[in-house]
Amino acid sequence: MHLDSTIFSQDMRASTADTGERPSWLPAANAQLLAFLTTRRRFPLIGPAISASLRPIELMAGAAADGVVGGGDGPLARMARLYARIHRLPFWTVADGFLQSPGTSMAPPVSIVTDDLGIHFSAHQPSRLETLLQGGPCHKDIRRANDLRQRIVRERLCQDNHLPEGAVLLRRNHRRRLLLIDQAVGDRSIESAGADAGAFARMWAAARADKSADIIIKCHPDVVAGRAKGFLQPYIHTGGVQFVDKAVSLHSILDLVDEVWTVSSHLGLEALLREIPVVTFGMPSYAGWGLTDDRAEGAAAIAARARRTRSVNIDEFADAAFLQYSRYVDPVSRHPITAEQAVERLLEWRHHARSLSGRYLCINFSLHKRSVMRRYLSSPRSEVRFATDPTTMQIQNADTIVLWGNADPPEESLLWKGGKRLPIIRVEDGFIRSSGLGSSLVPPSSLCFDRQGIYFNASAPSQLETILNGTNFDEALLGRAKRLRQAIVSMGITKYNLPPQAAPDYRGKAKGRAIVLVAGQVPNDASLRFGMASHASDMELLKAVRRARPKAFIIYKQHPDLLAKAEGRHPPSSPSMNAADLIIGNVDLDDLLQAVDEVHVATSLIGFEALLREKPVWCHGLPFYAGWGLTHDTVISLRRKRLLNLDALVAGALILYPRYWSNIADLPCEAEDVVAELYRARLGAAPNPSRRRWLAQVIHMLEARKS
Repeated sequence: MHLDSTIFSQDMRASTADTGERPSWLPAANAQLLAFLTTRRRFPLIGPAISASLRPIELMAGAAADGVVGGGDGPLARMARLYARIHRLPFWTVADGFLQSPGTSMAPPVSIVTDDLGIHFSAHQPSRLETLLQGGPCHKDIRRANDLRQRIVRERLCQDNHLPEGAVLLRRNHRRRLLLIDQAVGDRSIESAGADAGAFARMWAAARADKSADIIIKCHPDVVAGRAKGFLQPYIHTGGVQFVDKAVSLHSILDLVDEVWTVSSHLGLEALLREIPVVTFGMPSYAGWGLTDDRAEGAAAIAARARRTRSVNIDEFADAAFLQYSRYVDPVSRHPITAEQAVERLLEWRHHARSLSGRYLCINFSLHKRSVMRRYLSSPRSEVRFATDPTTMQIQNADTIVLWGNADPPEESLLWKGGKRLPIIRVEDGFIRSSGLGSSLVPPSSLCFDRQGIYFNASAPSQLETILNGTNFDEALLGRAKRLRQAIVSMGITKYNLPPQAAPDYRGKAKGRAIVLVAGQVPNDASLRFGMASHASDMELLKAVRRARPKAFIIYKQHPDLLAKAEGRHPPSSPSMNAADLIIGNVDLDDLLQAVDEVHVATSLIGFEALLREKPVWCHGLPFYAGWGLTHDTVISLRRKRLLNLDALVAGALILYPRYWSNIADLPCEAEDVVAELYRARLGAAPNPSRRRWLAQVIHMLEARKS
């Protein structure tokens, strides 16, 4: 069955976002709001987050609007607030929420707050978060808040989410370890919290006066990089003080300390989520509620304490801050999501960032593939270089060699470095690639990175083969794979998703005979050369199928790359009518597979796409999906020692093995995101109201891939 509407609808949005009543302090749904360009760039997802639309305040002077938004509490935000006051319009301050994207990520924030009173990080006036906390536990989701907090702690999410876990060497003794959080000079959160340089001096003096304490200073990353100065920087060489400037996750440090002291850092909240005692010398949003030992001085701190009179526990704070105050939006789909879904996205990005490190040398990559490789291999801890004919020095300066497909590596003698052989990663298109051919330079939405071999080379092990042989496919993963497979079939997604040509009536032409599809391939294609194909050409394969199925209606599908190369030139050779009853080109593959009774391939991916649709498949070679008990095989692999069900094959081949990238959001993503993106690209039409509800159910199934 095909879907004839765009993939995301209002119904689906309701299924993925929180379903409670819209908070009263937010703009009305579909409000027309004004914002400066800087704010719109800094928070490009405000509109989806609060179901409003933003227009440029610079071009709309005096135009009708429902309100104004400003980012943070800087000068431009004050100008926006003044504009709202002059034009008698409501004003909202927007800022990052409490679940933050990795610090070096180019992704927009997954959580956004919209405040009609002030902003949570400013102690100089009330905020909506203060009102929620001061008003008591009127929200019904304390248990959900506890579950969310425990998940954040268990997964060790934090502001420096992109940094790896690592060993931190601290002095061994029996004294209390106080972790002092340094901040960069010029950090606006300090002034917003009613603090200044004097607050850091008082924090330092108090720590030094505590004779039972062992002081550890955590340096700000910008200070380590030389981009800023730290307030505690002058004290790092003081006798007995330990200094941590290692680029590791905050949790690696929190594991070792007894207390955290801070002026206004978000890291204080992350310590509180772990129920580590926190001492504050400013008034950040989490201070003044009985959660912290508050030592801030000054008029702003006194006023904030006077407003924050209620004591709350950490789950009540998490409920107000994470579930009530914050709104969540997925930067890939650009649709509202829940806090729990935001956690999933952050975990995916962290896994992607941490999987990439060191210097990658990509050898003999064509120019159009270089930007693709930078996209897939770049991270805060990696460097991507290219060489056509690499020198010995270039190879020795690399940590990993990257090759396309089954390309020959450099000479073996050049690959040894420090007594170890440089690892080689081979790259190939994924199995759900794009809306268009690679030969047309359409960038891939998925690539396979293999450290053992490559999936189409059946003569040697590959990482995919190892995954399929050894993974414990639990019920959650199999359920996700099943939902993904059903979505692919329902949406008619294939590898290339080409605009189809007119297709014949296959059943009408067959006149009652069984329909057998034979998938053509490009001559000398690597998957044929290394896939142990039992026939030398498409023609030989067709003759073999005709001998095996003499009464069948045989359809021969020519490969789209071969047709694209032949366009405007001599057409590819065609088999005789004795071998094939019908020859087709770029017809809709999904329609074709629905019509046929069985599929014969050498190593073509069409065999895998037929398996997804639960069609019988005969393999006259050894593609990656053969040898697992799901296909009729003419070639046997002794390495494939396990029988798999279809969902296990899908889990390995589509979820665990490839990496995915959203060409729309320009961000790492997952298989489900690419399926949705390709479907939108193919259709782009308004939803059919009669199928809206059914479509929402399908998309909800897709979105709930890990539930």
